[in-house]
Amino acid sequence: MLRIYTYYLKKIFRTKTVVFWGLAFPLILGSLFYFAFGSIYGQQSSKAMKIAIVGEAAESHPFVKVLEELTYENGSKMMDITFATKEEADVMLKKSANDDKQAKAILGQTPDKDGETKKVIGIIKLEADGNVTLTIAENDMYQSILAGIVSSYRAKADLLADSAKRGEEAYAKAAESVAKDMEYVVSQGAQGENKDPYVPYFYNLIAMMCMLASTTVLDAVVSLQPNCSSTGLRVGASGVSKLKYEVGVILAVLTFQLICMATALIYLLGILRINFGGEIPMICLTAVLGVLMGCGLGYLVSHIGRFTYGVKNTILTLITMGGGAISGLYAVQLKAVVEEAAPIVNRINPMSVITDAFYSLNMFGVGERYFRAIITMLALTAGLFLLGAVLSRRNQYESL
Repeated sequence: MLRIYTYYLKKIFRTKTVVFWGLAFPLILGSLFYFAFGSIYGQQSSKAMKIAIVGEAAESHPFVKVLEELTYENGSKMMDITFATKEEADVMLKKSANDDKQAKAILGQTPDKDGETKKVIGIIKLEADGNVTLTIAENDMYQSILAGIVSSYRAKADLLADSAKRGEEAYAKAAESVAKDMEYVVSQGAQGENKDPYVPYFYNLIAMMCMLASTTVLDAVVSLQPNCSSTGLRVGASGVSKLKYEVGVILAVLTFQLICMATALIYLLGILRINFGGEIPMICLTAVLGVLMGCGLGYLVSHIGRFTYGVKNTILTLITMGGGAISGLYAVQLKAVVEEAAPIVNRINPMSVITDAFYSLNMFGVGERYFRAIITMLALTAGLFLLGAVLSRRNQYESL
């Protein structure tokens, strides 16, 4: 089997098309993603969230001072505060809610057509008794951050009030402590280490590389089948076990794909500095399991019936391309649509499972959801190889 492994590994590296699609193409596509999306999030994430504040003597209120001190990592202000009456604030909020491009308005990217009335994502009302209330138009990420800030402030309001009685120095220290808590709330409000909405494209890129292993396995295993090639005729007539041939071939493909994956991860994480939002060992583990699952898919499809290579390759292409579309390779939002309409599809689609593992690692860290994705990958991999082995044993040839 070692000779079979060595022979096919050399053959793979000598096949220019396999090397291009397995290694060069993902690096090119990753570079295009980087240059296309690299600066967009950095520009968006530093835009201030527009809010309206209502209440008497609002400008000197302790909570307003805390809001004014909130900044992004680059030092820019998080909040764009407008002081208004209740009626004016309601108009601003309704204008934001009725705007079809609300997301852009939230980030301050869409100027008001009339140049007068601002759009705001929420109204913070400072009550006479010291209570703070929040009114929002929609319930999305930014409104959730505001809700967290208000809740955090309420928990610290008594501390600020007591500190104010002890003097300006005590109040300044308390306000600094509260501001740090607010920044933590803002950081956690979007969840995850990397909140970049474009990082899922890189998850899908890795998933695509995993699925490319299925194509390489298909090419190699089908070449061993007597009804598909002259090499298959010789293999079938030899005394070597078919299973031994297939194991040697799959190990060769696995080695090649792991080398390609390692190169891609070094390039994306080390050179392009893409933040996948998780620990590197866990990222590597997910990628390795993804490659194994890709090999299992190719092994299964290679043993479906006695079709020609062209037919089997078409079946595999439909599975991988369709799975890529569903997992969000071409449009990230499509995965959420499928999740709402038919969640079972995302549970059995290999590319969706891989991207979900990366997403879980980024958003929630190493926890229950991540381990659920890993277990699903292991189960699918075992099922694909097992079913492929059963079909392989059933394929018998009366004459060669």
